[in-house]
Amino acid sequence: MDKETIDKLISLRYLVGFLGEKSQFSWWASNFLNPSTKKMLEFTFPRTAYIAQYEAVSAAAAKIHDESIGVGKSFHLFRLPEFIEKTLVEQLKRDKSDKYESLIISKEDAIERLSELSSSASLIGEGPINVGQVKSNQWEQSIPRIASAYLQAFNDHKKAFPYFQGDI
Repeated sequence: MDKETIDKLISLRYLVGFLGEKSQFSWWASNFLNPSTKKMLEFTFPRTAYIAQYEAVSAAAAKIHDESIGVGKSFHLFRLPEFIEKTLVEQLKRDKSDKYESLIISKEDAIERLSELSSSASLIGEGPINVGQVKSNQWEQSIPRIASAYLQAFNDHKKAFPYFQGDI
């Protein structure tokens, strides 16, 4: 997977993670990505508070996605195959926090960035949305589709959980 695709997946996680939090659309009952949580985490994790935030919001979002979709022969934005998860964290460590924190300054900015990621794709639905299978060389085409599903759900004040079938 190339660096640009990895960057888009991390950005998408940050955007959906932030927008799904209690202070925005309340899909899950956390506020891990707000500035006060980061300040609190910096006491315990002075150099890696942003990674703790990323991991925590990913876990909160994964729990809600798993409850809606189920766990088995599927995966979603917050529970990807292990080799992709490791790649995302490694890239996040290299990029530092500022790059992704700038995506989530406000709810409106995050929606705008999510719209940019969705490009001209259109995937509309509510609840679990089966996106089908994705092969390792198809991520670049899949990211706008799942970004579109989340964007439409946030704009319509609904919940959508796009997921992929099978293993990579």
